[in-house]
Amino acid sequence: MNPRTFFVIALCGLAFASGTSNVFAAPFFAGTTKQAVFISPLENSESTWEARAQISLLEQAGYHVDVVLDGNATISFFETGLANYDLIILRTDAFRFEGFAYYCAGDHVNSTALETFGGMIASKEVQVGPCVGFSMLFLNHYYPASSLRSGLVFMPSSDSAEIASVFLQAGAAAFIGYNEGQSTQWGGLDAYSVKIIYYLSKGYSVAESVIQLYIYLHSGHGNAYDWVLPVWVGDGTYTI
Repeated sequence: MNPRTFFVIALCGLAFASGTSNVFAAPFFAGTTKQAVFISPLENSESTWEARAQISLLEQAGYHVDVVLDGNATISFFETGLANYDLIILRTDAFRFEGFAYYCAGDHVNSTALETFGGMIASKEVQVGPCVGFSMLFLNHYYPASSLRSGLVFMPSSDSAEIASVFLQAGAAAFIGYNEGQSTQWGGLDAYSVKIIYYLSKGYSVAESVIQLYIYLHSGHGNAYDWVLPVWVGDGTYTI
């Protein structure tokens, strides 16, 4: 068996064992005012490993969780849909075009897409490629200073850390993402996400949660893993 394949399987199994014991539990805080959103524009083609476990952990931490998948996670949704949440989890893929990273929304790539998004394509806010994607210019346009709640944005997506500054300028307190390309396929990022959310739900800060993931991987696998690891930006002391 390929060592990387073995690592992903082992990581997924360990994450399931340690972080999903309450996957079917009801929310602990029925009257919560903390709002979270789990967004997966590519769910139909690249389904989230242990999505219910991740959502359950957030509910146990006191969040009401909205789930926005596939065709509901459109460019139109992203224009306003991030503003009312204390915690944003955006799980997607990205592609690059003329130096910009574009993050996939759930709009269909079809014969009318170029016409529909013509103005945004001209401004480099949107591009039609393997998916219909938005750039950091799009986020900067629709989310100016103080437009986001002072919370956490967690973006398990390729090259996501390069737009961390846009989220922070818009008001987010902290950001967790990736500096390099990494596909949402095969469950690697999802296994990391389960562990990160598990640590956050237990009261660890943003910085501590990322560090705990590093410790967990090193203690279990030594230097055998070579997957891209998440980084945090902003207020590392922030807790959910």
